[in-house]
Amino acid sequence: MAVICIAGTQAGVGKTAVAEMLLAHLPGWSAARVRVADEMTEADAALLGDAPHRLLSAEAAGADGDARRLHAAGARQAQVLLAQPRGLEDGLAAMLSGTAAGADLLVEGNAFLWARQADVAVMVIGPGPSGSGVGRVRASARELLGKIAIWAWNARAGTDMSGFFEFPLALARMGFKGAVSNRSEFHHVNPLDAAHAGNAPFIAAVGQALERCRARRESDDFLRRAGFGA
Repeated sequence: MAVICIAGTQAGVGKTAVAEMLLAHLPGWSAARVRVADEMTEADAALLGDAPHRLLSAEAAGADGDARRLHAAGARQAQVLLAQPRGLEDGLAAMLSGTAAGADLLVEGNAFLWARQADVAVMVIGPGPSGSGVGRVRASARELLGKIAIWAWNARAGTDMSGFFEFPLALARMGFKGAVSNRSEFHHVNPLDAAHAGNAPFIAAVGQALERCRARRESDDFLRRAGFGA
């Protein structure tokens, strides 16, 4: 199973829209939303109650419009994982084992990266000058920056790229130099505009990163079978 995770610097930055755009180019993939702690809405918290975690289908989630959007975007199966921090690991294990057999998985939500590694991790950031944009990065998202392979600047508010090119420099000034390297790519996208010039390069970059990860995994498996490595 390959896993792509779509994270975001703050709520409402457009994670679901970016996930929808990718699902249109990932036929047969399953999808899941993961919400923990302050990422949950009041409706999410009511569904979870006192349970450590709860895994729901898009239909069972009822009012969860984002899960229905992922399903409508082409996901073979859509799930919603709601979890307490203490129940996150067990919840993710249940989610992964409950994914349709043979399906790859696109996960929308930062919490997946708190406990697991994704084959490709995308961080969605929003428009605006880099200073205010970085200032809005929630603390829990800052902890994930070293896991991010591709940054997607969501230009849904217009074509102004103010802050986009300064964002890597702002990260470096904040002490996150490890998040800015040749391993990371920076893209300008607009999921609400199919003709936006940055969308195709971003989608291609995700595909290429996924293929590199698959090739590396196959190579590692071969080395292990041959007696090298762990």
